[in-house]
Amino acid sequence: MSQKSRPVFRSKFEGTVYDDLMSKKIDASYEPYKIDYAEPEVYHKYIPDIILPNGIIVECKGYFPLEDRKKMVFIRSYNPHLDIRMLFMDASAKILKGSKITLGTWATKHKFKWAEGLIPDEWVNEKENKNTKTYDKNYDHRLYFKRGYGIYSKWQREGIG
Repeated sequence: MSQKSRPVFRSKFEGTVYDDLMSKKIDASYEPYKIDYAEPEVYHKYIPDIILPNGIIVECKGYFPLEDRKKMVFIRSYNPHLDIRMLFMDASAKILKGSKITLGTWATKHKFKWAEGLIPDEWVNEKENKNTKTYDKNYDHRLYFKRGYGIYSKWQREGIG
């Protein structure tokens, strides 16, 4: 009969608790498996840099850190009806020091239309896409929480949520 080997613990406290259980002959397991979970959605606001008369949103970027790159992907995935384009000060700049990926390459990979320097005349002269809606506050689902409907607005009033 083989004896159970003592696991490696992440903290002294976990080790103390485990040792106490073993001394009581309780056959407990330490970190036997992983449990999946999802964090609840967190809502943010995005303020576009420039909106052209035809509805095209232009985000101007010089320095473009990872956090901002993620944010742009989230914004577009949450608002697929918006035409968001990237305007880079230098599209050949690397996303990280030593990286092979440039800002232009990143934008292409993530299916953002992009340009370098100044807004191209083609963007300005482009006709408005009738399938592209601009923001309409009457269809913003977050207004649900502000109108006094349901338990969420009650939580908001009482300072719970």
